[in-house]
Amino acid sequence: MILKAIFQGFALGFVLAIQPGPSFFTLLETSSKKGFKSGLALAIGIFISDIICVLLCYLGVAQLFENPHNKTYIGLIGGGILIIFGLISILHKKKEEEELGIVIKAVNVPLYITKGFFLNMLNPAVIFFWLLWVGTISSNKEYTHIHVILFFATSLSIVFITDVLKAYFANKISKRLSHQVLRKVSVLLGTILVGIGIVFIIRALYY
Repeated sequence: MILKAIFQGFALGFVLAIQPGPSFFTLLETSSKKGFKSGLALAIGIFISDIICVLLCYLGVAQLFENPHNKTYIGLIGGGILIIFGLISILHKKKEEEELGIVIKAVNVPLYITKGFFLNMLNPAVIFFWLLWVGTISSNKEYTHIHVILFFATSLSIVFITDVLKAYFANKISKRLSHQVLRKVSVLLGTILVGIGIVFIIRALYY
């Protein structure tokens, strides 16, 4: 039964890892523009928020998010944050010295951890996704608390490891691309984030 819980957790983590979403695009954009350490810090923030979401769902606190008014506020705030991140990516232009690698700025790790945390935490889809899975796994009569812990520990670990790999390879690939191409990629990813943010806001207001 322990191996079954681990295997199922691995499967869920893998499915989550390959699904594109706000965190996925922000992770690629951050790693390619700001470097691997920034992407890693972002991934840590996402990982922490996932852990907290699972704990809240397991404790039953996440049921508060089922309130229609709370859903609306979460959707509006999350959508607004995504739009801001997207616009920053679209409008921000590096100075020539930075593009040439002459200026090296220290990575603000706490800032990117916080960014990753709220980017993921304020995504309504993330909250309700974990709420669904916590309810499903917890209701399995074959699973004890140990099995539930192993299931989510495995799935969250897989997601975090793949996020780190995404950040690493996005940074490596970006070093081989011209600044013009990177600029186009940044605008594309920023546009995607703005689009997702608008969808969040529309859903919050009209659904």
